[in-house]
Amino acid sequence: MKKILLGIIGFIGLVIPIQAQTVYVCKGFNYTKYQVTSIGDITFDASKMTMSIAGEELEISEIDSITFEEPRYDRIRIVYNGTTAAVTIPTSFSGVTCTSGNSSHVVINSTNTSQEFPYYLEGSSSNGSLTINGEYKLSVILGGVNLTSGKGAAIDIECGKRIDFILPEGTTNTLSDYAGGTQKAALYTKGHAEFKGAGTLNVTGNVKHAIAAKEYIELKGSLGTINVLGAKSDGIHCGKGEKGNTEDNIFRMNGGTVNISNCGSDCIDSDDYGNVKIKGGNLTLNVSQTDGSGIKCDSLFSMSDGNVTIAVSGDISNGIRTSYRGTFSGGKITGTVSANGSRGIRGKKASNTDDTTKNGGFLDFTGTNITLVVSGGTYTKDNSKCYGIKADQTLNQTAGDITITVSNSAASGIKAGTDTWTGGTRNGASK
Repeated sequence: MKKILLGIIGFIGLVIPIQAQTVYVCKGFNYTKYQVTSIGDITFDASKMTMSIAGEELEISEIDSITFEEPRYDRIRIVYNGTTAAVTIPTSFSGVTCTSGNSSHVVINSTNTSQEFPYYLEGSSSNGSLTINGEYKLSVILGGVNLTSGKGAAIDIECGKRIDFILPEGTTNTLSDYAGGTQKAALYTKGHAEFKGAGTLNVTGNVKHAIAAKEYIELKGSLGTINVLGAKSDGIHCGKGEKGNTEDNIFRMNGGTVNISNCGSDCIDSDDYGNVKIKGGNLTLNVSQTDGSGIKCDSLFSMSDGNVTIAVSGDISNGIRTSYRGTFSGGKITGTVSANGSRGIRGKKASNTDDTTKNGGFLDFTGTNITLVVSGGTYTKDNSKCYGIKADQTLNQTAGDITITVSNSAASGIKAGTDTWTGGTRNGASK
């Protein structure tokens, strides 16, 4: 596979000037589309086990082919039309049955444990949904679908494996759950979810979360746009993981554009023992709720690239909150902190050493450029003060530019138990 792939990549280098403008990287029943002008250099790690294309790392062993023509695959096709849905299952897909007839609330049961089947959704229903029960990984291709559920989640994948959600370029997809239900999210998966494709996904969570996975959530470098228009609880939620596990319980963003607003709790929450890793893309968070966060993780936060824009207008809320350690090594953060007792960036220390937050409160700044405008005052119920950056234990800055403009005498730029500044710049960020 490695020799074949190297030959293909060499061929790409020869034909790009005169050939097609789109490259398709195929993996099983799925493919990711890249524009030739955005690929840049294709690089390999030292072991030649992974390659990087357009900033996205791919396992070479999982790649079947690289082509210039869009692949055509058999797929389970679900077409919504008001109160009905037409479901077509290829005869070659053994172990897959639809038990809901032509109802707009589609229920698929799969006993397959060896093949990754793709499900293609299109059409519209104001009272429709999709539930898939099974034990194996699969992909859901959102080919321009508009679903508002009248029972529970709009999409509920009860397979405890990796689920690919693919947004084809040029598509707009809208999902909303039933306001009278008990579901966990408008889009829910029992396993771990990966989002890719250059299309657009709009999601509203009327009962709890907008998007939720019991395990990790990853946004690939090829992602287009996800808009969380509102959520009763979290906009995007990752489930509980195992203590000390930094990969299976994580929100990872490699690219794309994500906009989240109108949440009742946190915009992004990586739950108990949860981690967050921002490696690229554009993230815009509006934190208007009281005692919420734009990004909340109970263990490790890291940012090495990308752009994060945060507006904190909810009292005693945080733009970014980590309960163990936050590491800021690259990218750019821009924010406004206008509510009483709010913080732009918070390293929180738990009072209980047995807590999942590991008694943290550490912030390390080694390269991220940060610009914050702070105008909030004191939260009178508990006298919480407004800060641009607050670390309950230690703050270390060795590089990067931090600019904090404070316009309220009751607020401060930086507060830390121990503040060590040995590199980078600070403007207006008094302790």
